[in-house]
Amino acid sequence: MVTLLDCIERIPSIMEDILKKREERLAPLTEYLGEKVMKLDEVVFIGSGTSNTAALTSQLFVEKAAGLRVKVCYPNDFMGEGHIWNPNALHVFTSQTGTSKGTADIQRKLLTEGCICASITESEETPLAKESAAHIVMGCGKEEYGMRTIGYCASILTHMLMGMKLGLIRGHLTKEQYDVYLAQAGQVPDSRRVITKQAAQWFQINKRQIMRSACVIFTGSGSLYGVSLEAAIKFWEMPQVISAGYELEEGMHGPNYGYNSNHCVVIFNDGIRDVEKSLSLARFMKEVHHNGLVAGGTVADEKDLLLDLKSGDFNCLEVCAVPQIMAYYLTVDGGRDLTKPNNHSDMNRYFMTHQEKH
Repeated sequence: MVTLLDCIERIPSIMEDILKKREERLAPLTEYLGEKVMKLDEVVFIGSGTSNTAALTSQLFVEKAAGLRVKVCYPNDFMGEGHIWNPNALHVFTSQTGTSKGTADIQRKLLTEGCICASITESEETPLAKESAAHIVMGCGKEEYGMRTIGYCASILTHMLMGMKLGLIRGHLTKEQYDVYLAQAGQVPDSRRVITKQAAQWFQINKRQIMRSACVIFTGSGSLYGVSLEAAIKFWEMPQVISAGYELEEGMHGPNYGYNSNHCVVIFNDGIRDVEKSLSLARFMKEVHHNGLVAGGTVADEKDLLLDLKSGDFNCLEVCAVPQIMAYYLTVDGGRDLTKPNNHSDMNRYFMTHQEKH
């Protein structure tokens, strides 16, 4: 039987395959764009759930690599009247299964409006892919669990490689700069293999602190804000623990007044960005409320998880292994069986978020 841990441990090999096949998989996009690529002034990522948090995680790097403004939207952001479509934006629709109803509806709408659109899904046979002007295979393969871990990482890496390709074609990146980024990305798989084992050991030491908390709050800045939001999703949908994700600065403007010893605040940092700010929050939670933890490139004390991050701008793909492992083991310790099929029949009587594949 394939466990969700098996899926997490499969991620490094999936990433290696995505890197190896990047040119082949991005070719439909570059061929579709043609000369229009030089007219682009924005990339708009559209998706829900993990597709949205993946885009928020990759957003800053795509801006940096492509030299274009990047916006992350929910499908509902395009519903109703009053929206002005940017004719020079590349609209990227991400849906792992390609069955997200809202995402498909908006792609259909924007294609009708003559917008530049592309999709990213798990295969060419998904409903979203079949309706797309250009489709990029995500490279995640068939993921056995609805609680996406492979798809989250595959989406991020695909977004980032797309940003690099756009930057190279448009002259924003030199070939040397492109190769430096590619080398950084190549460090992720082996680093994740190490971090996955470290995170499992660290969680066993600290799990009592997490399990006795009424809720878990994740926070980080830059790309680690996206990791924090995804961590909150995974904690709610897997072990069914009340959770929230905040951008680091936002989490220190308001929520901090509500924190108490029943709230476990988990802070992610990459050892580069906003380090002292993240450690100041950690010290507050540790010394005042006795319920703070840090995982990242710099830590506050011996209870934290110090990571030897290897991949530079791609370190979000290393750090996100930590909450994935935490959520998995918390689920196991909580006794929830993720192999049992989810019965959506009651929910579907009220609303449906995904269409059937056809």
